[in-house]
Parts: sequence; structure tokens; C-alpha cells
Amino acid sequence: MARDALTSLADGLLLVDDAGRIALLNPRACALFGVQEALWLSLPAADFYRALAQQTGQEQNLAPRLEHYARRAADLPRLEFALRTPEPRTVEATWFRLQGGARGGYGVLWRDVTRDKELERMKSQLLSTVSHELRTPLASIKGFATTLLRQDVRWDEATQREFLRIIEEESNRLEELIDNLLDMSQVEAGALRIQKEPVRLRRVVREAVEQAQRRTEAHWFETDLPAELPRVWADPRRIRQVLNNLLENAVKYSPDGGQITVRCEVEGANVTVSVADQGQGIPPDMLERVFERFFQVDGASTRKTGGSGLGLAIAKGIVEAHGGTIWAEAAPGQGSIFRFTLPIVKELDLRQNDVRLGKDKFNG
Repeated sequence: MARDALTSLADGLLLVDDAGRIALLNPRACALFGVQEALWLSLPAADFYRALAQQTGQEQNLAPRLEHYARRAADLPRLEFALRTPEPRTVEATWFRLQGGARGGYGVLWRDVTRDKELERMKSQLLSTVSHELRTPLASIKGFATTLLRQDVRWDEATQREFLRIIEEESNRLEELIDNLLDMSQVEAGALRIQKEPVRLRRVVREAVEQAQRRTEAHWFETDLPAELPRVWADPRRIRQVLNNLLENAVKYSPDGGQITVRCEVEGANVTVSVADQGQGIPPDMLERVFERFFQVDGASTRKTGGSGLGLAIAKGIVEAHGGTIWAEAAPGQGSIFRFTLPIVKELDLRQNDVRLGKDKFNG
């Protein structure tokens, strides 16, 4: 294989000749380990392994392992190790023998699997979280249903209705979790169904806030809405879903008695909606990551909030499907503000929509 092809590989590549000296270190490997090929060419690969081991903080253990794998080449499975770089990375190394290199010539492919490992961790966390979220309502449904069916107790009507109310609430909770999982799969597949129409956003916001207030007595909500808001192109059901997710998130991370404020502002060709809480805020390095699927600010072992960690990812997918943007602003200890934009309906579009609606009505 030509040298140009080897140097353009997406993975790092190290080639070692029969004498155990470095013959090639491609640009990706140099970038991954912060080295220069010119300084290592023709030097013993064992020296490179020792220098590499120093970056892991495990020089005494890793250097001998790297050399052992090199001697066995293709006979051993892959080896993973973590680099202690400014941005910690996990590297996977795979050895292979070179054609005609029976006396010891071999190569090593170095692959950065940091993102893969993080996705694995997040998926494991999701499975743990979803299992918990499913188990909790199921336990309540089963418990109250079993209690109602007891033959040795005659429950009065008020008690029966209360038990049935709880069963209904927990069933709704299960349905919401399943819907979130289905919506997330549609977002990832780019198949989320959006039915846009001119929407009076003021009404949608008020309905979402009133619904959120009915669900909690520990928080109070304020709205700051202009008397007149231009209509936006949106699917009212989906925008209500975005607002519900943001309001639910604000409730989860706000202290009891905290205020949650919803505002709408006209900015150019868009309306910007914001949901502000008085919670603990979000570290700056996590502001973008909060919209990743499975991601939650507090870890699975320490988090005090429920939920699958899909709400914000779904909200992002819905907003972007409308041609808008969504982002978070926060500082630790100072609360969080989530904002999203929706395009305003242009007068021409509005007239064309009215004509279209008139035709549909006539044809119907």
C-alpha cells in the first residue's frame, strides 16, 4: 500500500520493521499522542511504548504490556488504555503482522474510542434509568390493583376511587415514558411527524403553564407575554410537548417554593420562548451536552430526579424540525434558562394558508 494511503487513514497507524524500529507513524497517530513522526522514525518501538505509557500514568504496567502485545502481534486481542491528556481519551490498539514480516515486522492501529465508550456508558445508564422508571409505576399499579381485589376487605367508594385514580396516573406515566422512547427513535431517524399551521403561541404557552401548575404545589409559575404576539409556523401539539418537557425539567431541578418564569419575545423573524428556573444551574461545560440523548447533569448514582433523560433531546429534535434553535444559559447556583425560537408566519404565507383552508372547506 502506498505511503499516501497509509498516512490518510482515519485511525492512527504505527509500522515497525523486522529490527523493531519505527518505519511509519501516520498523522492521525501523531495527533492522537501529541508526537512528531520525524522525531521517532528509525527509533526502537519499545522506546515509543514507554513514552506512550507515561501519558497514561501507568508506565510500570502499560509499557511491558504494549511490548508483550507487540511480540505476539496478531495472536492477542485488542488492548484498551486511557490517556491522561487535557481531554482524557480512551485508545484501542490492534496489532497485526506485516506481509512478509515473518521475522517480526508488524503494525498497530490506534483507534480513539472515547466517544464509543461514552455512548456505551450512556446507554447502560439509560437502561438502568428506564428500568427504574418502568418498575416504579408498575409496582404502584400492581399494588393498588391487588389491594382492590382483596376478598377480605370491603373498600368504601371513596377509597376505591382514590386507588383507581392512582392506577390511572401511574398508567399515564408509563404511557408518557413509552411515547418518549418512540419519539426519540423518530427524531434519530429523521422521521418525526410535524404538522405545521399558523399558531397563536400565547394560548399554547398559557395552556402548558396552567397544566404544569396543576401538577405541582411546591413551585409557582409566572408568565411574561406581550399583549400581542405574531402567529408562528408550528405544530401546536409538538410545541406543547416542548414546553411540557422544559417546564417539567425546571420543576425537577428547582427547590421547593422556587419560581419558574416563561417569557415570549419577538426577535426579528422569530419568536423566542424562554423557561427560567431558580435551580442549581448547569456547569458551563455541560450546556451543550444537556440536549444529548440519555444525558443527565447529575449521575445515575447521585441524581435525585426522575425521568429517562430524553426530554431535552426530544425538545431539541422538535424545535429543529420547525426550523428553530434551542439552547441553554446557566451558571452554577444561579438557575438555568432554556430558550428556543420559532419562525413567525409571514403575511403572504398567512394569506396563502387562508386560501388553502377555504378550498379545503369548499371541497369538503
